[in-house]
Amino acid sequence: MNTDAKPEEKDPARPVFWGLLLFGFALRTAYVFSVKVLPWSDMASWDMARSALAAGLPYPVGWTPLYPIVLALVTKVFGESYVLFNMVNVLFSTLTCLFIYLCAKEAFGRKAGYISLVLSAVYVDMIWYCGVMMAETFGMLLLTVTVYLVIRNKSSALGGFFLGLTCMVKALFIIGLPAFLFWIYYKYKEEGWLKRAVIFTAFTFLTILPWSIRGARLKDTPTILEPTWADTIFVGHNPYATGGADFYFNQEEYGKFYVDDSLSKAEKSRICLDKALTFIRENPWREVQLFFLKISKHLSFVSSFSFYSGDYPARKTMFVLSLLENMIIFPLCVLGIAFSFKDKNAAGPIAIIAVFVGVFVTLFCAEGRKRMPFIPSVLILASYGASLLPGVIEAVKKGEAGKMRGRLGAAAVCSGLLFLNLLYQVATRYRDVLGRFH
Repeated sequence: MNTDAKPEEKDPARPVFWGLLLFGFALRTAYVFSVKVLPWSDMASWDMARSALAAGLPYPVGWTPLYPIVLALVTKVFGESYVLFNMVNVLFSTLTCLFIYLCAKEAFGRKAGYISLVLSAVYVDMIWYCGVMMAETFGMLLLTVTVYLVIRNKSSALGGFFLGLTCMVKALFIIGLPAFLFWIYYKYKEEGWLKRAVIFTAFTFLTILPWSIRGARLKDTPTILEPTWADTIFVGHNPYATGGADFYFNQEEYGKFYVDDSLSKAEKSRICLDKALTFIRENPWREVQLFFLKISKHLSFVSSFSFYSGDYPARKTMFVLSLLENMIIFPLCVLGIAFSFKDKNAAGPIAIIAVFVGVFVTLFCAEGRKRMPFIPSVLILASYGASLLPGVIEAVKKGEAGKMRGRLGAAAVCSGLLFLNLLYQVATRYRDVLGRFH
């Protein structure tokens, strides 16, 4: 809980707060104005959706529509400008920094709040995502707002509504619902948690209900949000899977159906699910191997830069900076988790990380881009770990760390595993990644 100051107390460091927030905004703006890359791959599809909505044409893609709706409104008011569209991401990302600060401050105190603002302002992947037309930045903002609403004990209906909006930005955020339900139970188990959970869930699904009805009317694959979940399972469970978001099966007869335009989405999804389940059933040992490969890739210090071949500014430099940042932030997050494991306010960010990691290393596949939904939670917990670090070091120096031995041991073991994984990634992947940055 926040014990640093009462809510009505004036913050003497308020200029520092605004300075850090504006610094984060300036970094993102500078990067956006240096980007000359036009939308490609998934970004081209988001751009096509934006353009169609702005022109009053039918929505052309199967993805949830809130992000292109925002960009279409910007297009209608200001015209078409990719720099302007990226500046929308700058705004979203800066607001995410603000809400990360508010969450950390509310949960762990003012010191942790300011540390979280520093970490989020300079977090390289958050800066880089401002320069690409992808929905992750908007989704991270709305998810962090939802976290803040639960921490502040605001309306369950409002919290569910914001999670529903988050899912309408990008469907994969629905994975976070079990984490929020666990958090509501843990935080309010003595204060009528069930009613809160029901209201939260109801408003989440009421918010996405119109989109689900539209999908059913268009006769897409039966789904709550998007007709691509079976495809994603197949990518993680096939004879050519490596644990990452690899599509090597496309080059083989086994996977030719995946690029067969004569098949409907529903038929492709059916084949994907059937092949994935068959592979899982017939290859249990390979599934165990894939599980550990996914953990290794998903919890590495790698950044999203390793998955994109566009000629983005200072790509190699930012890739290395991201690695260095994560080498500091991830161990601090582990320390924060170890010392807040039974904290009701920390339970939410911990559960969000656990649920997103668990789903992707079992059901789907590992990918740096798929880590972005839980990065705000990582930064919140890392800020708490950083705020504790001086006291922990002092206690160790004075030989007074006996009561902390278990938590420190757990944090040390987990951090050691992260750095061992770094050595493995350097030996197997990173040189190849850097070699592609020309």
